[in-house]
This record gives sequence, structure tokens and C-alpha cells, in this order.
Amino acid sequence: MLKSVSARARQCHEWASNARQRALESTDPVSRDEYLASEVRWLKLAESYELTERLTDFLNKPAAFPKHPECPNCHVPMWLVAIESGCEKVEYLYECKACEEKAIVTGQGRDLGT
Repeated sequence: MLKSVSARARQCHEWASNARQRALESTDPVSRDEYLASEVRWLKLAESYELTERLTDFLNKPAAFPKHPECPNCHVPMWLVAIESGCEKVEYLYECKACEEKAIVTGQGRDLGT
């Protein structure tokens, strides 16, 4: 799907370029203004396609959090209860809601985009 969005944005840029060229070739001031306004509309549409692509890409990225560990006592997924971030590492504190066992998972500082 992202490739079709990029293709749409490229097409809008081409149509904007065509409108700009027609404006430059036009001797009628009213026609020139209409072509320039058309160029602006095509560029705004291209921008909206590009924004949609960036948002879709961002929303489809997997979460930076590590997989929830399994409680060694109960064998159920533990809940993430706290995150402590430093320059070099990130610590994720997990807790079992059944038996209150705690676990700390350490990750790299870049896990949360730091």
C-alpha cells in the first residue's frame, strides 16, 4: 500500500509541475493565476499523501518494549509496571499479578528512541 501512496504523491508532483509550466507559458493573467492555484492544490494533495505514508509507517512499527516475561512461579505473562530510562540503558520492571513476583528486563537506551 505504501508504494501506491508514493506513486500518488509523485503523480501529484508531476501535475503540479505541469500546472507551473502552463502558468509560465500563459500570457493571460487570469489563466496564469488559475494554473498557479492549481499547482498549489496539487502540492497540498501530494503533501497529504506523503503525510499519510509517514503516519502509516510510524503506526506499523512494532512497539519498542521487550516481550513480557513469563512468571517463573505461575507461568503467566507478567505486567509492565515501571520503566526507568538512563543514557545507556532502559530497565523495564515487570510484576506478576497472581503471586507478586518481580522481574527486571534491561534494554539499550535506543529501545525508547533515546
